Order: sequence, then C-alpha cells, then structure tokens
Amino acid sequence: IPVDWERRVGVDFGGANTATVYLAENPETEIWYLYDESLEGGLSSDEHAKKHLANLNGFSWQAAGGAKSETQQRMDWSAGGMYLNEPTISDVEAGIDKVYQLIKENRFRLFRTCHGIRDELGSYRRKLDERGELLEDIVDKRKFHRLDALRYAANLMVASQSLRIGGI
Repeated sequence: IPVDWERRVGVDFGGANTATVYLAENPETEIWYLYDESLEGGLSSDEHAKKHLANLNGFSWQAAGGAKSETQQRMDWSAGGMYLNEPTISDVEAGIDKVYQLIKENRFRLFRTCHGIRDELGSYRRKLDERGELLEDIVDKRKFHRLDALRYAANLMVASQSLRIGGI
C-alpha cells in the first residue's frame, strides 16, 4: 500500500482482547483495504498506544475506538500519543449499517492475511426465535472484537466519503 494513502484505525478496548484494525484508502477508486489486524491483551493502554502509533509512523491517519462510555480508555491511549476519536455513531446497528454500506458499495477489500477478521465475518450471525425468525441479538456478541473495531473505523471511512461528496 502506498505511503500516501490515508489510513483509518479502529480500536475495540479490552483487557484481554484489545482489537485493532488498519485500513487504507486508494484515493483514485475510494476503495478501503483492511490490511492489518491485531487481537491482544496483557498490555497497558499506554503500551498499546505506543505500539500502534509506531505502526502508523509516516502515514496520515485518523483513529476511532470504544463505545461512547469508554472515555477513559480513549484518554489513556491519547496520553500514550495515539489520539482516538469517539465514534460518531454510538448505536451498534447504525455502525453495522456503515460497514454493510461499504461492502454493498463495493468499497471494501480485505487482505487474505487477515485471518481473524475473516473468521469473525464468516461466523457473525443473529439469534433466531423459536419460529426461526431473526432477532436483533447477535450470537456470542462478545467474540467479535475485530468486527467492533471495524465498525468504529467505518464511522470515519464513511464520514470522509460524505465530506468528499458534500464538497466540504
């Protein structure tokens, strides 16, 4: 990926399961490429921030992470040098819709080497009621940390597209 492509990073906090996804946009096609991911624990917020900040050295980037209530985690990462925006959309369903929008518009690609998020995408599903009808609840919701990180990043990705379309 060329160094001049814009980067977006999504972070889902967790003591044992901090997930991070990295995406880059081809400015000519406006297609986003998810090229790296991580799921790790055992690090302080400061250590996570410094590690991921080093991965972004030399790139133009924006990052978002955590639920609306996770202000302290964002502050801790920012103190470590990696500023994380609060996601502009806090509603889970609306965030999922932003990811779906990118996929439906054919503006999302996923590197083959990103096995964790590929696995999460392949197993993400909704619960069914006794009649076999879909419910809002997601089966094993707590297992999809990378997808939550992607949902946070998608807020930034779709927002940058809207700004371009709006001519701002």
